[in-house]
Amino acid sequence: MSGQQPAASVQHKPRLFHSSLTTDHSRSIGILGGGLAGLALAALLGERGHVVTVYERDRAGGKLRRVVVGGLSFDTGPSLFTFPGVWRAFLARLSEAGLGEADPLDLRPLPGGLGVHHTPFGAVPLPVPEGHPLHAAWAAYGAAADVLAPHLGTLLTTPPRLTDPAFRRASAALFRATGGHLTAEGWVRARRLPPALAHAVRTHALNAGLAPSDAPALYALIPALVAGSVARPARGMGQLLDTLLALGAARGVQVHEEARVVRVDAAAARLTLNGGEVRRHDLLVSALDPVRLAALRGQVVPSPVARRTVSGVALYAALPAPAPLPATSVLPPADFGTFRAAMRAGALPPDTLALVHADGPRLAVLLTAPPTALDLGPAHPWVRAQVERVERTLGVPGLLATARDVTALSPRHYAAGGHPGGAIYGAALPAWRGGPLHPQPYRLHPRLWQVGTGVHPGGGIPAILGGALMVDTLLGEVLGRLR
Repeated sequence: MSGQQPAASVQHKPRLFHSSLTTDHSRSIGILGGGLAGLALAALLGERGHVVTVYERDRAGGKLRRVVVGGLSFDTGPSLFTFPGVWRAFLARLSEAGLGEADPLDLRPLPGGLGVHHTPFGAVPLPVPEGHPLHAAWAAYGAAADVLAPHLGTLLTTPPRLTDPAFRRASAALFRATGGHLTAEGWVRARRLPPALAHAVRTHALNAGLAPSDAPALYALIPALVAGSVARPARGMGQLLDTLLALGAARGVQVHEEARVVRVDAAAARLTLNGGEVRRHDLLVSALDPVRLAALRGQVVPSPVARRTVSGVALYAALPAPAPLPATSVLPPADFGTFRAAMRAGALPPDTLALVHADGPRLAVLLTAPPTALDLGPAHPWVRAQVERVERTLGVPGLLATARDVTALSPRHYAAGGHPGGAIYGAALPAWRGGPLHPQPYRLHPRLWQVGTGVHPGGGIPAILGGALMVDTLLGEVLGRLR
């Protein structure tokens, strides 16, 4: 693998934190995991005046990192920024004290929106433009999501409690939009969409890390809800990591990198680091995968492949010249039933979901794979076959072979980060528990909470930031009672 540059330039001043440093209104809070969820929540809790320490086993950022390939810098992890309203809600929460933060990300619309979807029934750009043969069907499909759109921010940022009138209204809008269907597949079938559009819509069930027949019906509405608001920060996705680190540092958050937690005692709010050092706090929040957290607590939680979301293979290539491709291309599996069976069996499917992002001489090819911690590099026969399918479909045969350098991140890489088998979205919940409606186990113990994709799966960055806002709300309600 090519060398990696530091995840951010934010400097943190050394400082010791103990419960004795807190006031009657502040608490010493330890956050396990310095991914986006942990960093976002740390900034929110720091804004409340709490003394926050983040423990990260490697480098801050989680799946969002920077790698240098052939002299070019690539942002790994999330590649699109959708539902920008959640980011604005996050900044607004930080600015409640009158700080007046300007948006440091400078989000820019991504050309082509969600990209061209190369289905077995033909290519479909999402959103479908006027004049396209499928535009009328796209407009009718989008109208079904109109009832939900005004309430989406509430669903993504509000704790799922039926005692909350705003959440009840948003839930009712979701039920009206999904028409009582539990799964994305059920919703798509009922709409009787043209085959090419239906196949493209089904693809976005994988925003939940699941096949359409397993994902909640909400994910069938994702293209209509986000197609007009797909963006990236002007300086790349890594700017989100830099910003979260800077926002935390401005609020006294201390980030300890290469501080691997090896034991967690929830009752004492105590954790042990890999060097044997013991840290005590008033409260702990885990941003780790729940299976990994259970192991740190001395518990055993089985996690077979069928109960995990998907993993992936990410290929980052430095080309000698800009690729003759649109910004985003999507190649869904030809048959989602075959794809689902392979994922549940832990087998490599005959073809898989491939996302292709082209940015000048930078090329990223992202392949969905089962969560089996396999080491799948560019030379692996299955990876080669998927790349050839991508090149053949996009009309650029042999493109990757021209690259000056290629770096691959495989399921083994994601598994090393503590995600069982490399499961990117954690455990696979049944459709009736997925999405925003079912109460999540944010509080495992009076002194141990959870945040992140492991307990609020799917949805990428909006779910991560929204989940942090939810936990911040809930903690704000109980911290005054903590003794």
